[in-house]
Amino acid sequence: MGQVSLDLAEQGINVLWGSFEIKNTRLLHKLLKQFSRDELPDIKAPNAIELFNSLADRFEGLPLHFLRFHGGSEVDKVLDVMEYAVYVNDVEHIILDNMQFMISRNVIGNSKWDKFDVQDIAIEKFRKFATEHNVHLTVVVHPRKEDESFKLNMSSFYGSAKATEEADTVAILQNDGRRKYIEVKKNRFDGTSGYSTFRARVDDMSRRKETVVVPPPLPSTFNHPSRRTLGKTRSDTKHHQKMTFRTLTTTGSTV
Repeated sequence: MGQVSLDLAEQGINVLWGSFEIKNTRLLHKLLKQFSRDELPDIKAPNAIELFNSLADRFEGLPLHFLRFHGGSEVDKVLDVMEYAVYVNDVEHIILDNMQFMISRNVIGNSKWDKFDVQDIAIEKFRKFATEHNVHLTVVVHPRKEDESFKLNMSSFYGSAKATEEADTVAILQNDGRRKYIEVKKNRFDGTSGYSTFRARVDDMSRRKETVVVPPPLPSTFNHPSRRTLGKTRSDTKHHQKMTFRTLTTTGSTV
């Protein structure tokens, strides 16, 4: 998801990160390394400070924003901050990583609902938020504890089927022991599915696509009526070049 957010930000799309499992300082370090597309400057190098400052200045120019929540958080408070970011910072894509950490035990303990009900209510609210504010919302949901020899499927999501039912697109990070690949299991708008393998690079902590398997890839744009935000009217076609649909639910570890 780090590379996805960087790709969107480099296209000028405002991205909001909600990292409930990893602290923002650690996430920023990883994003900075992925953004550099190489090892970070060696501190022993004579021009290390100049190189790092140059990299940091370019990274600072990206339209990336970060929530200050970490660990268990009340969904309504998260939604309030998300709404503020949409109107004030013109955020167009929101990433929440991940559902299990957001609704952890300390939040569930103060509720009359069990953990699955709390998750369903959160998914319903997120879907409503994405629709009403016309933003893309990526929610990371970890899979159930299953036999690693079996391929993950739509029933592998932790909790009820609410997450996959509400999502427009479902992508699963698969690992068959020999390779890792991203598989699109659901595509509400045109039904296109498939998978793409990738390999990891240790130097910049990134993933690189190896092959794209037919059927053909998702459409590059999604023609969408122009909308008005903060008094400005603009076309949304650019905003859908990478993340085509309004809501995306993923399962597996952050990539």
